[in-house]
Amino acid sequence: MGIFRKLLLIFSVYILILFAQACGSADCALTGFVGCDGDGADKSRIEGTVLDVVGQSGVSGIKIRAERNGQRVASKTTNAQGEFKLKVREGDITLLFETSTFTVARVFTITEDSEVFLDVILEPGQVMVDDWQVLQDPIRCEGSNAFIIDEEDLVDFTLDGNGRDCIRAKGDCFIDISVQNIALNDCNEGIFTENNANLTLEALASPTLTIDAESNAIHTKNNSSVTLTGVDIFVTSTEANGILAEDFSAVEIQPSGQCTIDGFDEPISQDVTATVDPNGCTLE
Repeated sequence: MGIFRKLLLIFSVYILILFAQACGSADCALTGFVGCDGDGADKSRIEGTVLDVVGQSGVSGIKIRAERNGQRVASKTTNAQGEFKLKVREGDITLLFETSTFTVARVFTITEDSEVFLDVILEPGQVMVDDWQVLQDPIRCEGSNAFIIDEEDLVDFTLDGNGRDCIRAKGDCFIDISVQNIALNDCNEGIFTENNANLTLEALASPTLTIDAESNAIHTKNNSSVTLTGVDIFVTSTEANGILAEDFSAVEIQPSGQCTIDGFDEPISQDVTATVDPNGCTLE
């Protein structure tokens, strides 16, 4: 029986090694057998284009390596048009660009279940971002988890709900999105928070922040809070309330330009215990 157990252990280790090799990365190997088929565990995609390399003719053949914590998670080489595609997991990803004369790197924050479109220019010492767009699937955040992307004025962030709630946050979840433009499109409810969830959306520079929903555009419950900050802010519900604040929840709108809160039922509906500060927005 002892020999049989040893053989079984050796066989199990051998199978685990085969799966880990199929994954192609240490991160994937840690997930075990479920979804561990190379790209299966990588839920986000980067589609990039190297527009120009200063001091070099042509943009083909540039080696690109994606690293997390110093370990390679993906790699590609640009085609004749400078295009490349990578599949990665969410988190801070360092992209290293190796040209014929120099190597440069930059860290990019990649969110879960997203498509990232990058146009970059390479020069000795830096990666210049010409365009950075994020197409995001609906966000679900529970417990003490966090969803954070803070990229100052570089990113156009678009979330397509496809008829589902665009953002749902429960528990002690913390969501903080600070980028250039923010658009939540085709939502059932645009934003729903409950318990102690805290959500902040901030559109920087001189952009817009829009929420288009069929049901409530913003819906808060319990002790949760939502803060919107931007130049122009537009909150729209086609069949319910622009803002529905229940219990002891709080909503604060902070525009520096135009602001409209439009609801089919009411622009703002709130319990007496809830706090809503529209800060001069037009209510329709």
